[in-house]
Amino acid sequence: MPKDALTPQPPRSLTRHPELLEAAVYEREIGAPIARVWENVFDWEHLPWLHDQAFESIELFEAGEWGWHGDVGFPGGASSEIELSVDHEASCYVARTRSGLGAPGEIWTYLKSSSEDTTSIRVEFWVPPLPEGPADEVLGKIGEAYLKLYAGLWDQDEEMMQQRIVASDRRVETGAADSGEIVSLGAVEALREKLPLVVDFAGHPFRLVDIEGELLAHATECPHWLGPLESCEVKRGEIICPWHGYRFDVATGRSTDERGLRLRRAPRVEVDPATGNVRLVSST
Repeated sequence: MPKDALTPQPPRSLTRHPELLEAAVYEREIGAPIARVWENVFDWEHLPWLHDQAFESIELFEAGEWGWHGDVGFPGGASSEIELSVDHEASCYVARTRSGLGAPGEIWTYLKSSSEDTTSIRVEFWVPPLPEGPADEVLGKIGEAYLKLYAGLWDQDEEMMQQRIVASDRRVETGAADSGEIVSLGAVEALREKLPLVVDFAGHPFRLVDIEGELLAHATECPHWLGPLESCEVKRGEIICPWHGYRFDVATGRSTDERGLRLRRAPRVEVDPATGNVRLVSST
């Protein structure tokens, strides 16, 4: 990719704050198509879940095709009012800190499709004028902190986008389940030693867990964005999606956060009382 491939052009609908200083520029290629990256841009909901090392909460004020606006909380108690605005024609967006920590900073991100499966990004970090002192040194430290932070954030975003692509493709390929399928899992005591265990049933992955002595199976994909549930800790019979915080009852698959979603129907776990062998059978 030419060095100036992502040299930004001034967007028509967005303008930079005239008094801000550029602290750093971050560039990389993301292993996901640009449509997935744009999907990620509008996904304000994932911030305190996927990026819990950097964000603690978000209260949404408004959202639309133009972007989103809300109050973002950080570990330690600080918060910022952030407005993310999009210029679709210029293929860029800006996250402006309106008030709170970092105000009136701006983070400009430019997107460019590199191929069907990759996207190049350029992120510019613009910060308020610095107090008197060694400005270059302070600005350099601020820039280094932003570069380290955003390398980690984009690593997590890229992994989520790639996992979502794989899960979406798998869902399309699998098709309808065979309601008559039976999967044998062997002796119950030997099986308990392997738990939790992910197994395939009717073309879909399910995880077997032991909850207070009862063997249960639950789907490993969140119905919201197909988030991975196979490593979620079970607490009080509940699992929480690591991408967006959606909660589900393991025994029933029902939503426990009143958001109305439900896990894919899981097979029933049967233990033969005579032999002690375990098998999965369709619950329908």
